[in-house]
This record gives sequence, C-alpha cells and structure tokens, in this order.
Amino acid sequence: MGFNILDLLLPRETKFFDYMLKEAEIFLDGCRIFQQLINKIEELSEDEIKKMVWEVKQKELEGDRLERTIIDELNKTFITPLDREDIHLIVTNLDKSLDILNSLSRKLQIYKIRKVPPNVSKFVFIIVNITEQMISCLKFLETKKEVLSCIENMHVLENEADELFHRSMAELFLKEEDTLHILKFKEVYEQLESVVDSVDYIGKLVRGIKVKQG
Repeated sequence: MGFNILDLLLPRETKFFDYMLKEAEIFLDGCRIFQQLINKIEELSEDEIKKMVWEVKQKELEGDRLERTIIDELNKTFITPLDREDIHLIVTNLDKSLDILNSLSRKLQIYKIRKVPPNVSKFVFIIVNITEQMISCLKFLETKKEVLSCIENMHVLENEADELFHRSMAELFLKEEDTLHILKFKEVYEQLESVVDSVDYIGKLVRGIKVKQG
C-alpha cells in the first residue's frame, strides 16, 4: 500500500487488531472446550457435561462483552486501521460463531445426547483447525505479511467440511431408522456447517481487505 499522509497527521488506532485477535482467541477456546466435550461425551458424568456446557457459555458471554466494547470503540474512533465495515463484519461473524457453538453445546445437554457419530468429531476437528488458520490470517493482517496461504488452507478445510456435511446427512437418512435420532443430528450437522461457513467468511473478508490494501 502506498504512502498516505493521513497516517502521519491522523494516526490509526491499531488496538482494533488486538481486539479482533482476542475475540478470535475466545472463540478458539470455546471450540477446544466443545471438542473435549464431543470426544469424551460417552465417559463424562452429567455434572462434567454440565460444567463443560457452562464453560462454553462463559466463552460466549466473554465474546459478547468484547464485541460490545469493539462496537463502542468503533463509534468513538475517527480513523480506524481498516474499514469500519470490515472490522464490524469480522467481529459480528466471530460472535455469530460463538453463539452457534453455545447453542450446540446446550442442545447436547438438552437432548441428552451421550453418543455421537464419528463424523461429528471429524467436523469439530475441522472447526478447530479452520479457526487456527483464521487467527493466523488476522495476525498477518496487522503485520501486512502474506495471508494468501492461510486463506487457501481455510478454503481447503471449508471444502472438506462441505463434503463431510453431505456425506453425514446421506448416512443419517440411509442408515438410521430412529426418527428422533435423525432430527437431532440433522440439526447438529447443520449447525456445525454454519460454524465453518461463518469462520470461512472471515477468511474471505481478510482476502478482500488485502485486495483493497493493494
């Protein structure tokens, strides 16, 4: 990006990079707690499940508080390091991802799910990995390093999730006879895919920002 005299006269508030990164790390923490819940759900007690669901909820609340702080700071800051709309979209999509993750963990408890198909664990593994790549993209965005490799990695993971979703739904309707089981896991798979799509969208936003920066 070329020299801009405004960068000297009106220094841009770089704290927004820290805010976005912190919001992403809160989401990753929630993903890892959820992954533990999924991977150990058959051996966990009711109290242990309740505790882990509560921990995911705390991450969702922590993310909500930070989102409000960021929006308030956007409203008060004259010059931002990126377009306000881009910062807002990144933050709101992170918050959306946290909301879905919290909803998923609550459903496991409410529906009394104590065993999940292997594809659910595979889905959560992809979610953790695509989130780690997204965090790398946000870090590179501040340092102006090349982000295309991690964006490409995110795209590959999103495609894997898309294939896994269609395969999981096919198996669910072909192999299962319990209607209640089908309804429960149809919703689970749809929400898992929504989390991946929301995180992948952040990668697309970062790619767009790099294009605008030149």
